[in-house]
Amino acid sequence: MMELKDKVAIINGLSSAIGMVIGKALLENSVYISGTYHSKKENIDHLIKKFGDKRIKSFRIDFLKDDYEKNIENIVIQTKKYFGKIDLLINVSGVWLIKPFLYEKKKEVEQIWRVNYWATYYFIKNTIPHMMNNGGSIVNIASVVGISGAGQQVSYGASKAAIINLTRSLAEEFAPRHIRVNLISPGYTDTPALDKYLDDANKELLVKHIPMARFCKPEDVANTVLYLLQNDYITGVNIPLHGGKL
Repeated sequence: MMELKDKVAIINGLSSAIGMVIGKALLENSVYISGTYHSKKENIDHLIKKFGDKRIKSFRIDFLKDDYEKNIENIVIQTKKYFGKIDLLINVSGVWLIKPFLYEKKKEVEQIWRVNYWATYYFIKNTIPHMMNNGGSIVNIASVVGISGAGQQVSYGASKAAIINLTRSLAEEFAPRHIRVNLISPGYTDTPALDKYLDDANKELLVKHIPMARFCKPEDVANTVLYLLQNDYITGVNIPLHGGKL
């Protein structure tokens, strides 16, 4: 098992509900973190207050700006400069869209692909060169919708399916360099994003169809991230977190 103590991780989407719990889990395992946020810096400030500003460096980024690729490159460079190395990358950042396909707007679809796929792609592309000599571990967050598809989640599901294929292809290509690339595909997860699209009645209806009788929790994702980071023989794996709803 890989020892996580004193490793350096980039978490793309640290300020998100899932990113915060992953960050906390890594910090509790003595990992140094460089994390991104868009509008919720107070969430990262909460982690800094608890774990100290020497262990966490934060960067604001807007994936909808034209210079987002350059900003990703700069975040990776600054992380290496500040901490001296990069061992781990976790791509959490994502946006969800539930809407009938014929009503999807171009701007919404472009946002989905920028945040869900291209942000993941460019963080990986800029980080891998820093892992080439000593190896590393990358974990991407997709969705069960990227596996099965779902009505009224067409573009969201397509972006997540692209991440699944990206992960599997990268895992094979970089395994000889001891760079592992894995994936987690949660089902409905109990975060503020769920509240945005579903009222209590619809939540109750959905839970009835989940054999384990509850939604996925951010802690479920964080525990799986830790497992994938530490097991140094697993690569190219997609772990669905669906509570038995196949």
